[in-house]
Amino acid sequence: MSTSVLESIGLTQNEALVYLAFQKSGSKTAAEIARTLHMDKSSCYRAVESLVKQGLLITNPKKRGTTHTAVSPDVLKELYHQKQRDLSHRESQLDEFIQKLIQQSETQRSTYITVQTGLDAIREGMEENLRAAESTTKMIKEIYRLSFPYFNDPYHVKWVNAFAKRRIAAGVSIQQIVDFAQNTVFAPIMKTDAKLLKEIRLMPPEMRGLYALEYLEILHTSSALMRNKTT
Repeated sequence: MSTSVLESIGLTQNEALVYLAFQKSGSKTAAEIARTLHMDKSSCYRAVESLVKQGLLITNPKKRGTTHTAVSPDVLKELYHQKQRDLSHRESQLDEFIQKLIQQSETQRSTYITVQTGLDAIREGMEENLRAAESTTKMIKEIYRLSFPYFNDPYHVKWVNAFAKRRIAAGVSIQQIVDFAQNTVFAPIMKTDAKLLKEIRLMPPEMRGLYALEYLEILHTSSALMRNKTT
């Protein structure tokens, strides 16, 4: 008889073989079952000991050696339910463990990804970039597209121009790649100018997709190399 069903509820292959042998043979010693199964005695004894602990074998002490008897197969269903309860408990423990790991990770990491929408979110992102640049590299990198709808908001245009003045006053440079040039809305600041602490490049058509940020990093590296060569 196949041992696969017994193994699926948690028995090892040896335990399953030994249990089935006891079911077939009746009351026997572990040594007798080992000979029947052609299993080494130590492996058989370990399987018997485990089956006794799981309640699948009954021990019968005798003068000429301890024998064991398999319990009713109905007990296997209770073993199955016990395994389910154990797994449910372990699942709860695992959930708690995972939550602790997540909390620990959140307290240790310094970079988060948040999703925000609207002009307030855009302005807050720009403010965060400025604060970070002030305390680190003194450099902001950006990509602008004229198709962004917030360019049509007069209040936002005014805010961006005021933001540029605060950036310059803080001594923070900016590198921008844009898909437009000579736009009248931002004409006073939308240009490369040392006084504005600004370097601006027109985005090539082939770079106006998902890889624009990568292109910005390449541009920054190339510009740095060119400056090094000329100094």
